Amino acid sequence: MSIRSIKVLSVLPLLGQPRHSKRISMLQEVGFTVQAVAFERDYHEGRLPSCPITTLGKIRHGHYLARMWAMIKSLRTMRANISYSDLVYASGLDMAFLSLLAGWGLQRPVVIEIGDVREIQLMAGVKGAVVRTLDRWIVNRCRLLVSTSPDFVTEYYEKRIGIKIPSLVIENKLEISMMGEFASIPSLPRIPLKERPLRIGYFGLLRCDWSWSVLVALAKARPNDIEIVLAGLVISPSDMEAQVKSIPNVTYIGQYKSPHGLPALYNQIDLVWACYPPIGENDWNLRWARPNRFYEACFFQRPMVSRSGSNDARYVLKHDIGLVLDAQTPEDLVEVFRRLNHNTLSCWTYNIKKLPESVYLYTSESSDLKKALSVIINPAT
Repeated sequence: MSIRSIKVLSVLPLLGQPRHSKRISMLQEVGFTVQAVAFERDYHEGRLPSCPITTLGKIRHGHYLARMWAMIKSLRTMRANISYSDLVYASGLDMAFLSLLAGWGLQRPVVIEIGDVREIQLMAGVKGAVVRTLDRWIVNRCRLLVSTSPDFVTEYYEKRIGIKIPSLVIENKLEISMMGEFASIPSLPRIPLKERPLRIGYFGLLRCDWSWSVLVALAKARPNDIEIVLAGLVISPSDMEAQVKSIPNVTYIGQYKSPHGLPALYNQIDLVWACYPPIGENDWNLRWARPNRFYEACFFQRPMVSRSGSNDARYVLKHDIGLVLDAQTPEDLVEVFRRLNHNTLSCWTYNIKKLPESVYLYTSESSDLKKALSVIINPAT
């Protein structure tokens, strides 16, 4: 069986997530034929898949019983699509479980991609143990684990779950094929924090109440020195757009398309907000993951604000490409920014421009994925 004839079914929990669409494009670029099945959901439609899509029904965030019913109703459609495919590429544990259930007896290999490890998967006690047992059962019945972070594989799936299948790490980097059309973005005219306000950009899924509270406090404390630019899907606080109207130095642009909308966003700012809330003792996902904003900030050569203890903060500190926060409260953040000056910002910008492209752009990942899937389809290759 040639690579050109291999049909991959991508199983998605929603539409619009850039990572899902990037993976589909990656599969297509190396010669696989891809179709997708996906649930509809209210989500930031940053990037839709570049392949035919079959809808499995609509689900709502947090409504778990309704979601289970929607998944049950999708089984017949899922099975029909699986039967016409050679391999199933499932995004997330729930989609992998659905794929295994719907494809029972069809002997189609399932690949699972993991982009997050949730708090419930790491809980102590009976609840956490049950979730990890289910996690282990699902993953070990797949043929390959693809993860966006090496820490997800080593720290969770190998040490805590004990997986018995091969794994492959594909970070949330940017695609050369998509980003190659964008020249590096020049610095904004005039000197921030000296001749004009510093512009901080907070982009993507806007769902962190802590980030919003500290950015508002910063904007109000420094109305002449700081401007905040927001873009993406507002999730929490739900009245963010209404609040923005009462703060003159905060602007909400709206939703945008990735990657084509990114240059216009990053061309407006000096500093990228990529910071988590204070990380708790068991917030392992925050310690292991690395946000899309990290890779985008590196490509567009904008320093970033990161959270102390996070995965990306280690890299930010090592290469001195941004601010690593220990701040716990809005007052702490305001004080940190009082000490920030243009010289420090210039140093971060200089350092981020020196980063090798392999930090934020894909290199051999497509060929690595092609090889791993080809072996699953045809072990003799």
